[in-house]
Amino acid sequence: MRDRRMLSLAERPIVSASAARRTWHGYSPYNPAHLARQLEVFRVHYKYCVKGQDGKTPAMRLGLARGPVELEKILAFDPMAKHRASSISRNCG
Repeated sequence: MRDRRMLSLAERPIVSASAARRTWHGYSPYNPAHLARQLEVFRVHYKYCVKGQDGKTPAMRLGLARGPVELEKILAFDPMAKHRASSISRNCG
């Protein structure tokens, strides 16, 4: 419910007071893939950034992280950066 309220694309349709209680999907995504991407970012944010009452994130409780991760690091993550760095060092040396 928290994610639904925070994302306008996931908001439930608005029922109009006129003409047979038609619904209006003003914020519905034109492409459902956009909503899927935003939900994935929210899921990762919750699991790696948001601490619970015990001071740990869900990822820390599962042993996937040693501490909370900054959202900026998640959003700027480049899975190919390490591969590019190692190939550059092999080609230069």
